[in-house]
Amino acid sequence: MKRLLFALALSLCAATTAVAQSVSGNWEGLLNTPGGARPVRFELVQTGEKLTGTVRRESGDVPLEGSISGSNVKFAYAINYGGNPVTIAITAAVAGEEMKGQVDIASQMQDVFTAKRVAPSAPKPQF
Repeated sequence: MKRLLFALALSLCAATTAVAQSVSGNWEGLLNTPGGARPVRFELVQTGEKLTGTVRRESGDVPLEGSISGSNVKFAYAINYGGNPVTIAITAAVAGEEMKGQVDIASQMQDVFTAKRVAPSAPKPQF
């Protein structure tokens, strides 16, 4: 009986570990800003509870850093706006292939943030 209970406990632990989802990958979302909704594309790399990655912007890519705890993610990145550094911070809950939460812009404004996981873009051929 003890062996059966031990085997059951091990299988439950293994199932729980297998279900844990990585947020690594490409995401597209919307940031609500004073100037209206802005699309945002980013790539997340999850290593344990640490998040790193890149925000893809028309004006140039910027690095991001953050963390994940359970289904909650937090990450931030800095942009240059009119010659001034501005920090954009995201807090969101992940459910499947979607994130929903809040964006904080320069600790001055908070609004809605949403994102969905997307397939990676194919590299452009080099001729």
